[in-house]
Parts: sequence; C-alpha cells; structure tokens
Amino acid sequence: MAYGIFFVLMRWLHVGSAALVVGGLALIVLSAGPVRCLIDNNEAAAVIRRIELRYRWVLAAAVLGLIISGVFQWVIFGQAYQGLGAKALGLLSVKILFATALFALLWAFQVESMVHPKARTWRLVNLSLAVLVVMLAGVLRYMRLGDIGLP
Repeated sequence: MAYGIFFVLMRWLHVGSAALVVGGLALIVLSAGPVRCLIDNNEAAAVIRRIELRYRWVLAAAVLGLIISGVFQWVIFGQAYQGLGAKALGLLSVKILFATALFALLWAFQVESMVHPKARTWRLVNLSLAVLVVMLAGVLRYMRLGDIGLP
C-alpha cells in the first residue's frame, strides 16, 4: 500500500512540477511580455524584478521535482519503454533533450530579458519547447499503456 501512495505522490510531483514550469512560462510569454511592451517606467521594472525573483525559485524547485520524479519513473517504467523498442526510446530521448534545452534557456535568460520587446522570438521558442515536451509526454504515456503504437 505504501508503495502505491509513493507512486501517486511521485506522479503528482512530476505533473505538478511540469505545470509550474509551463504555467510560469505561459504567464511570461502571454502576459508579462506584452504588458512590458506597453509600460516603460521604474515601477514596471520593479514588478518585473519581483516576478523574476519568484519565478527563479519556482523554476529551481520545479526542475528539481522533475528530475527526482523523472528518475523514479525511469526506474519504474524503464523496462516497459525498452520493451517498446527504439522508437519509444528515441521519443523519450527527444523529450528529455527538449526539456533540458528548455530548462537551460529559462535559466540563462532573466525574466527582464525575456519580457523585453525584442525577445518575442525567444519567448515563442521557449513556449514551443514546453508544448512539445508535454505533447511527447502524452504520446509516450499512451505508448506505454498500449493505447497507441508507432508503425
């Protein structure tokens, strides 16, 4: 019974951490960026700095949660993915590569630079990577559960 509860907690940690990363990114891309283009004063800069400070802590906690829960899930489901063959392992590798690139980009850019009016492309790249990671996670889960397969 305890193993089942731990498994559920690790799934929640993984999904919750992903939601924090993607949700925070969506807030920056869809709201803070466009608003920053409209406001140019010291108060706006102070608000952006506060968002950045808080988002950095959330990002660090979420990445740690994703790493811990991801390793746990690999231990539990690694054999299942290996049994599905090279295509499943390839998709899993691409998902991990995209997630690593996303984390690196988010960590490298401060929120102030991400919300800069000229950083629209970087915001869209980050959000696109996040969406791709979530989509790949869904495909991999269905592959593992046997609901779909790749030819």
